[in-house]
Amino acid sequence: MELRTLKYFLAVAEEGNISNAAKLLHVSQPTLSRQLASLEQEFGRELYTRGRSGIELNEHGLILQHYANSIVSLSEKAEAEMSMPAKSVRGTVHIAAGECKGMALVAEAICRVRASYPDITFVFTSGNTVALKEDLIRGFHDVMLECEVHSHAKMNVMRMPIVDTWGVLMRSDDELASKDAITPEDLLDRQLVLSQQGQTRIMDSWFGEHLAQLNVSATYNLPLNCKFLVRGGVGIAVVYEGLIDCQGGDLCFRPLDPPVESIEGMVWRKSMPSKQTQVFLDTLKQVCAEYAGAPSAHNPV
Repeated sequence: MELRTLKYFLAVAEEGNISNAAKLLHVSQPTLSRQLASLEQEFGRELYTRGRSGIELNEHGLILQHYANSIVSLSEKAEAEMSMPAKSVRGTVHIAAGECKGMALVAEAICRVRASYPDITFVFTSGNTVALKEDLIRGFHDVMLECEVHSHAKMNVMRMPIVDTWGVLMRSDDELASKDAITPEDLLDRQLVLSQQGQTRIMDSWFGEHLAQLNVSATYNLPLNCKFLVRGGVGIAVVYEGLIDCQGGDLCFRPLDPPVESIEGMVWRKSMPSKQTQVFLDTLKQVCAEYAGAPSAHNPV
């Protein structure tokens, strides 16, 4: 199985048409067809079906597409790293990140890095912690901003001076908006929109004995869409404070009582990071140190 053949396969899968993929790859259609046939022969399985609308991957084709994307992505990442001159500091830092306030410090670090090393660029991937961590371990990301940082046996951890406060996002005309803080009892008869990654920790430790009585209408992995769910009446959402602007609008935020807080952090594999990744980490460490010594250090935005 050659890397080139996998790239051909991915092009056909994306285009959904052998003729269009051949033009994109600058190869003849018969050549591309032979490459696909050899791939099917190698695996001993059909990978796609032909229809009037073009090529459609079958179950085995979808599995191969998943792994082929990973293989090609890693090979391109390695090629870019190895092609850099020995003493130069340039290239791309791949950052995986959940949506949390620590991005303000990450942004500051990036600005400083770019000012000194204009040939360093950054690629961001957002998602939930579980999926991002899997890709971090596999090498697709260089570092990951973890909204609720934990100790990791196989990871380096940089705790950041950011504390996220959990609370409830609701419409301003909600009956709970008149309260200064929200208790578990306040939410028993309400439809709730909960975080997928924070669900177990929050529900087990904060809701406690009321856990079985919850009415969960939806869950989310990134909080941006919560405001639309809340406005639309799907439920009231348990979210981090500060991620959704509520000032002067139709939404409001109230903290949980007793309070629930999360500490953010940056994690990366214990293997030697690339030069550009190390520059970023050193800069972020400096930014965090300066921020920790500044007043109002719990709110960077």
